[in-house]
Amino acid sequence: MTNGDLRRGRCGVCGGGEVYRGEYVAQGGLRPTGAGTFGAKQAVFDAFVCAVCGHTQLHVRLDARMSSHVRRKLTWVPPHQGNT
Repeated sequence: MTNGDLRRGRCGVCGGGEVYRGEYVAQGGLRPTGAGTFGAKQAVFDAFVCAVCGHTQLHVRLDARMSSHVRRKLTWVPPHQGNT
């Protein structure tokens, strides 16, 4: 298995080597959790899909404006500390 990053061409869930890449355009936009319709910013994602099990990962294409939007509008998830 891999570290779980489908961009490496192998699925970290099932171990399959049938990973395909496409593009996903968020129709509703990227917004804070529970924000309703305000504050949305349309994002384009690289989409990676395992054709064996269906596991999917989206990776947003970050430019300076999108990076700023993410930092200002979304909830930060601090790195997990510990062994659990």
